[in-house]
Amino acid sequence: MTGRLTATDARMYWLSRRLPSDQFLLYAFDGALDDPDDAAAALVRRAHVVDGLSVRLRETRWTADYPYWVPTEVTRDRVGVHAGGTWQECLDRVAESFGDQVDPRREPWRVHLYPRVDGVPGTTGSATVLVLQIAHSLGDGGRVSALARALLTDEPPPAVRTVVLPAPLAVARGAVEFPARVIGMVRRAREAVVADRRRTADTAAGVVPAPPLPRAPTVLSRPAGGITRIRCVVCPASDLRTDTVSVTVAALVVVSDAMSRHLASLGEPVPDDLGAEVMIAIPRESRTIAAANAFHNAGVDLHPSVQNLRARARAIDDSLRDRRRRLEHPAFGVGDRATETVPAVIVRRDVDRADLSMAPTTVAGHTVVSSVNRGVADLTLSGRPVVLSAGFPALSPAVGITHGVHGIGDVVTLSIVTSDDVMDADAYSDCLREAVDRVREALR
Repeated sequence: MTGRLTATDARMYWLSRRLPSDQFLLYAFDGALDDPDDAAAALVRRAHVVDGLSVRLRETRWTADYPYWVPTEVTRDRVGVHAGGTWQECLDRVAESFGDQVDPRREPWRVHLYPRVDGVPGTTGSATVLVLQIAHSLGDGGRVSALARALLTDEPPPAVRTVVLPAPLAVARGAVEFPARVIGMVRRAREAVVADRRRTADTAAGVVPAPPLPRAPTVLSRPAGGITRIRCVVCPASDLRTDTVSVTVAALVVVSDAMSRHLASLGEPVPDDLGAEVMIAIPRESRTIAAANAFHNAGVDLHPSVQNLRARARAIDDSLRDRRRRLEHPAFGVGDRATETVPAVIVRRDVDRADLSMAPTTVAGHTVVSSVNRGVADLTLSGRPVVLSAGFPALSPAVGITHGVHGIGDVVTLSIVTSDDVMDADAYSDCLREAVDRVREALR
């Protein structure tokens, strides 16, 4: 894990200084903790030996080079123990912590531990909730879920690499590489132009699907304001999965149904091009760069005008499949490689100068949906078994509500992040819960 950040990951870090992007991975365990301090100390000891958690970010002076991950001591204050309460009170406290983002230069992650929470779905008594707050520059949803699994398992972790380039040498390395990077940037840019022309020709010939058309914003396409709210709807994975429909597709049908009904309840038009910006992971065998954030955003059609939800699932599946097929075109890999040749100072300048306050005239999606399968339910905390997991995609100036779809074992949690100035979170979560019931019945 220690080493120089890619341009993609460095851009994620620099952008996080302007737009909050920390990821919050929630895990609930059946049973309250008898000794929270002992559990916290055990988490710290474990983090010391997990590559990717025992690091901090070191910037290179004058941005002569990209930042580096370097080893660091993991101290007990990384784990905060909080008061208990009800399940919703716990979620409210998690939402409050969105306002206190981590600084990767000191601590790229921290843990919030709630040792006694009542009313957690899937439990009969008090439960323990653990939330891993982690910088997006450390990785995308799949990678940070793997880091969380490494933190919460007893399996031997891989050895931690400790070779670090001293700070003065990082400056020198960046200075020496600068001319070659500029030359490479020009060459790669030319290659990207050629690849883009080929993609355009392949699109016209029907070899690859066309890109989605820009969408007009809705009343939900605005910055958060007021109190940030998160809500969760927990259900068996079998409610959202069949032999022909994946959990992700079924969840997109749920989102389509809930958003359509919510907009209609406000007296707002439901756009025919209602869509979601979906994070699509780049398959390992297709990756052309070594970025920890290996995904692309894709605007997926939610087809609200298709009344039959089973048919809507097929239409959404087709749209998602088209987006994935388009992202498989070599032009995207060529573009990614071109990005990696850009000198650090140019990437940082572009991030610093970007106008993030301008209201968009079009959007890629009317919400963001992040779907991650966090694996089998074999994680434990002080002997307590995991019962559910959730995640909360960050809001942005053009997206006033985001959706998380996170599964562990046979349980899926649909979550929303929004704010009081955008919508009534309770009313919308009711829509979401009812939509789950409708989709379950339609898929049977």
